[in-house]
Amino acid sequence: MSRLNLAHLTLTAAQNIQTADKVRRDPVVVKAAKQFAEDGVQALRSGGVLAREARSSWRRHSPLAKRTGTGE
Repeated sequence: MSRLNLAHLTLTAAQNIQTADKVRRDPVVVKAAKQFAEDGVQALRSGGVLAREARSSWRRHSPLAKRTGTGE
């Protein structure tokens, strides 16, 4: 069984952590993350509008709704 080189493992982990932090702070990555968040919020808003419109359309076109109190 081979031995684990803890010094090499520690160094590699530290380098990966530093690289991940540099990527996280990169201005183009920060800008893209903000845009992604804004797009997500807009998608949720649009999804809410879609759900409300679909519900409203369902009520307008439902045969059950037409029979109750409309005289049709």
